[in-house]
Amino acid sequence: MIVVGGGAAGFFGAIRFAELCKIDGQNADVTLIERSDKLLSKVLVSGGGRCNVTHSCFDPQQLAGYYPRGGNALRGAFTKFQPRDTIKWFKEKGVELKTEKDGRMFPVTNRSTTIADCLLQTAEKLGVKVRTKVSLRSLTRNDNDEYPWQLQIVVSNSNETEVICAKGLLIATGGTPQMHQLLQGNGITITPTAPSLFTFM
Repeated sequence: MIVVGGGAAGFFGAIRFAELCKIDGQNADVTLIERSDKLLSKVLVSGGGRCNVTHSCFDPQQLAGYYPRGGNALRGAFTKFQPRDTIKWFKEKGVELKTEKDGRMFPVTNRSTTIADCLLQTAEKLGVKVRTKVSLRSLTRNDNDEYPWQLQIVVSNSNETEVICAKGLLIATGGTPQMHQLLQGNGITITPTAPSLFTFM
């Protein structure tokens, strides 16, 4: 499994995949690549440096209503994983969250580094390999059933090019036009994007 993007979505996706493999008794081979030398940069500045992790709304229908687009699709997703699950997930890893008057939830430490450290340490414990200063140059879908994805990457500090074959692929880079072009070149339809605030949910 290759995860592209070293932000909150990329780390959570990599960790969750590794956790599910462990539950199934399988060895997870997960590599996360990030083009910059900074990981979880938006997590560190979110909520004024406190990290607004989620919101204390536990009804999937009501929660989906807060999203201007995609509410119908999200309602189903929120029945499977919602803020209650987020709270439990972090608590199992030793991070307690608190609820403020407006419903926003932050770590009790009031420090975004608490969340970033939790993600970094959990990924390391699960054996997720993290590579920074690595850019995705091209993406090809193969006919190979075992490794259907082929990625060409560039290592910034050496300018060397590598080819990686992957069983699975998670793109967690946000709305970057270059990534959309790579995906569309492989027959993947991109829904028009819009700016949005994020939480872990």
